[in-house]
Amino acid sequence: MQKDDRLNMQGLFNLRREQGGSFLTFAKGMAILLIFSHHLARSAWLSRGLAAPSLMQWTFTSCRVDFGILASAFQDGRYSEVLLRLLAHFGYVGVHLFVLLSGLGLALGTVQTVPAAIFLKRRVSKLVPPFWIAVIIFSVLDWVAGHPYSIGQFAERLFLVTTFDAKNFFLVDSPLWCLAVFFQLYLLFLPLRRLIVRFGPLSLLPLALIGFMARQLASQPQIVEWNEYAGHTVALNWLAVFGLGIWIGDKLRRDGEVTLPIWAVTGTTLISIPLFVFSELSAAAYPIHDTAIGVLIALVAFLAWRLSLAIHAAHILSAVGAVSFPLYLYHRPIVTKAVNLWCRRYDPASLPFVCLGLALAVVLIVFFLAAKKSLRATPALGAWTLGE
Repeated sequence: MQKDDRLNMQGLFNLRREQGGSFLTFAKGMAILLIFSHHLARSAWLSRGLAAPSLMQWTFTSCRVDFGILASAFQDGRYSEVLLRLLAHFGYVGVHLFVLLSGLGLALGTVQTVPAAIFLKRRVSKLVPPFWIAVIIFSVLDWVAGHPYSIGQFAERLFLVTTFDAKNFFLVDSPLWCLAVFFQLYLLFLPLRRLIVRFGPLSLLPLALIGFMARQLASQPQIVEWNEYAGHTVALNWLAVFGLGIWIGDKLRRDGEVTLPIWAVTGTTLISIPLFVFSELSAAAYPIHDTAIGVLIALVAFLAWRLSLAIHAAHILSAVGAVSFPLYLYHRPIVTKAVNLWCRRYDPASLPFVCLGLALAVVLIVFFLAAKKSLRATPALGAWTLGE
């Protein structure tokens, strides 16, 4: 380890270009573990026949009741319940971290002169094949389990049309809704990068305002009645978090280093925390939620990475981050079936579903690692990851 990698206040918020790959893979590991834990906690909750903690990411409602239950459980010493509730309620912030890492990885690994057609072709070629393979595999497994999908439903998921269909939004493999957001962000990346390069970090303020306005519009009764998930799946809502990643990645590429003053980090944190808390307690303030929590989870990830370097433990999450995309694609249906078995909600098809799913997931992850090694991809610019 180099001296500059050690945990110290002077270089605490400093990132060098050669460290970009290390931070990206570590943070991807952190993001996928958050999402995995989130789905595990919610599956456990539902399998016990209990109402899972509400998700403001979809409903635009206050979570005062959930916080009251959380406080009571903590006071009564039911710490396992507290942990499950926190993961069930907040674990989805791993998606926010993926959005930021996507902007960072793209800006770090893409030259400014790349033609739009070539850029988009690369994105499609890297994400669509593994995504379609996952859809096919789980459609076949569900068919074998006695729950077949129609050709229309299969095609809807294959081409991400489910984004506009609330009834089938979580069809086949529920986390796949997120890919629609990433493809929208890819379409916006090149013009957004030019804007951020020209105006610097100040451009993030209007992007946050656009995100707030888009989320506010999506909370209108007419939109919610049509599709309650619409607000979270529109790229405009994610512009500030994605833009922050772009600014960091572009600065790393051009200057070779990013250093944030302590006062800037402290000020941003002191603004983001009250906004996050207020948005959790008030539906009227909720549209700022994704921006506030995106900034906070980025800060937490960076501090966690710095700490892990200091204690020589960064390689643990980095190993997970290296296969974050296949883990994202395959974990949810397998986790749900496995939790049902564990909680004795027996379904004759659950055991073969879990066994076949795990076997296929392992084979594809090994193939993924072999493909990355053969292509000699770096952690920052590797082939199939959500965070680039």
